[in-house]
Amino acid sequence: MYSNTNNVISFQNPPFRGDALPPQNIDAEEAILGGILLDPEAMSRIVDILYPQAFYINAHRDIYEAALALHILGKPTDLMSVTTWLHDHKTLDRVGGQSKLAQLVERIVSAVNIDRYAELVMDKFTRRQLIKAGNEIVQLGYETSTELENILDHSEQKIFKLSEHGSSNVEKPADIATRIFKQIGSTEPGLKTEIYDLDNLIGGLKKRSFT
Repeated sequence: MYSNTNNVISFQNPPFRGDALPPQNIDAEEAILGGILLDPEAMSRIVDILYPQAFYINAHRDIYEAALALHILGKPTDLMSVTTWLHDHKTLDRVGGQSKLAQLVERIVSAVNIDRYAELVMDKFTRRQLIKAGNEIVQLGYETSTELENILDHSEQKIFKLSEHGSSNVEKPADIATRIFKQIGSTEPGLKTEIYDLDNLIGGLKKRSFT
């Protein structure tokens, strides 16, 4: 926020403009999750374009990550499967319990527009990242001990990364897959993920028996 001491305005790296909330679309986030839980084919339509970090609500992010993990493992993302995954990983209560997941399904008639909802959520996420990058650039401008050329270069890199990926710190599907493999272990290659270019990167998922 801004502070005024001795008639000198001090900029304390305000995260957002005034008291306005960060760009977000909670309805779209809920519609995406409801669609995933309702339609077993919905996840494959958005997995390449929607990152977990794009969700504004932490509980929504956890639910999406659970569905994404199941999808990567070639398992269904229906209500029971996602609920079980969250329960087994001690995060069900954190997202609001089984009732929260049931409410998401009840609100959705179909997942026909899930692609559009994913674009809306990514749009808001990119805007939040732009605000963050802008604030970081403002702070760079105050670093008078740093060469201007270096500041301009760093500023340009921040914006360029946004234009490419929406953020430089986004965990991609391949990264998430690697993390999941480390968590569950594996024995032999073979299972396809159906994620664009992911099979080429990791050679297909490795089969394992689950009980």
